[in-house]
Amino acid sequence: MNQDYLLPKVEGEQLKVAAGWLTVAVGFLLASGVFPLLLAIGRMTYEMKFVKEAFYTALVLHVDFTVLWWLLAIAGVFWTLNSNGKGLGWSKLAMLFVVAGGVFAGIAPLLADANPLTNNYVPMLEDNRYFRKGLMLFGFGILFLTLHSLIAVSYKDMFRPDATGAMRFGIWSAALAGLIAIIALVWTFVSLQGMAEPLEGRAYFETLYWAGGHVLQFTHTALLLVCWLWLASICGAKVPGSPKLVMGLFVIGALCVLIAPWPFLTREVTDPEFTTWFIWLMRDGNGVAAFFIGLMVLWGIMKGDKPTDNNHHLYMSLLFSIGLFALGGVLGLFIGESSTLITAHYHGSIVAVTMAFMAMTYFWLPQFGYASPNLKWAKIQVYTYAVGQFVHIIGLAWGGQQGMARKVVGATQDIGTEMPQHLVGVGGGIAVLSGVLFAVVVLPVMLKGRNGDASVAGQGEA
Repeated sequence: MNQDYLLPKVEGEQLKVAAGWLTVAVGFLLASGVFPLLLAIGRMTYEMKFVKEAFYTALVLHVDFTVLWWLLAIAGVFWTLNSNGKGLGWSKLAMLFVVAGGVFAGIAPLLADANPLTNNYVPMLEDNRYFRKGLMLFGFGILFLTLHSLIAVSYKDMFRPDATGAMRFGIWSAALAGLIAIIALVWTFVSLQGMAEPLEGRAYFETLYWAGGHVLQFTHTALLLVCWLWLASICGAKVPGSPKLVMGLFVIGALCVLIAPWPFLTREVTDPEFTTWFIWLMRDGNGVAAFFIGLMVLWGIMKGDKPTDNNHHLYMSLLFSIGLFALGGVLGLFIGESSTLITAHYHGSIVAVTMAFMAMTYFWLPQFGYASPNLKWAKIQVYTYAVGQFVHIIGLAWGGQQGMARKVVGATQDIGTEMPQHLVGVGGGIAVLSGVLFAVVVLPVMLKGRNGDASVAGQGEA
């Protein structure tokens, strides 16, 4: 028997805090959107000195605001909805730290030298104390948030053998991965302090964020799968398989993050085998649940209701998200030497998460007491964002196969053709403009404020 993967109603202060996290998430997504157009232009072939000078600083802020502030603030929405409504002061405190950290990080280049480093996961503005303070405030905020999210839950409801129980466990497992990622970061930091020959610059930060960054992907993926199941139910899909199977797939991800401390006990953090171990963990452990739940959702869509005018934007967001994640996964199989193929793989995966989170934002707005967004423009935004990202990723993948280097700006790369760079620039530009359109659709609704009588955050009506 098919069941709807939804969460029950919440109201009052719990709903208010969830809406607060949604506001924070949208705010930092829009802040991150200041930078991508510069990045898209910079990756094209034209020589632009002013673009080249600002490119790497823009890249750092864009990546950090997107993969940290935007994604984890949306996680705050899920974790608040999943809580038992107790101890919400901790979630509010976490929100304050996250916002303060973002402000410090955002103004850091204006207050001191940027010195950008394009290391993986958390690119840095080296030796910029304001940027570091921003990251520290953000980190403490996420620590408070994950601890509250793991403790302030109804374990009885979370382990119920039904669709709601599976959703609750999936959201809880994302918080578990977030906490383990923080532990891995701190463990790495302590390990690096005791080295006889300390690392410096990019090598230091690459090592510092390697383990925690890989584990954090389990948080994003778990919430992505929750989105797929939730959106499928909203759109009338009949997801096959039992909720126990879905919960079992979430358990696989939870077990993977629980074994993440193992290499810290057996290897040095600078050991190549330490690096390889976390690549293996993410590659072989993080894709299992996504593969099977993705197939289940696609099957449910084929057997379910056709999209309506009210849910067409959510329906297509779901399909595009699954397609982007699948494309990113397939491209990952062909990664060899460092090239833009790695960028294409990562973009496919993380943009799939962003697309699903955007869809949930559209859905949550009226559920949280805001007015409904303009569905016509929401649909246009979904299509343009997907098309732009697919073109952008295809250009990165094509260029990567030809040897196009990552993180190079303002120059034609000798790979035999300029077409991949043009596709990257055009696709990126379309995606950026659709991001602006997202702001145009969402901001007026949010600026009008909430209806205080709202109390239907978890229901499935679109």
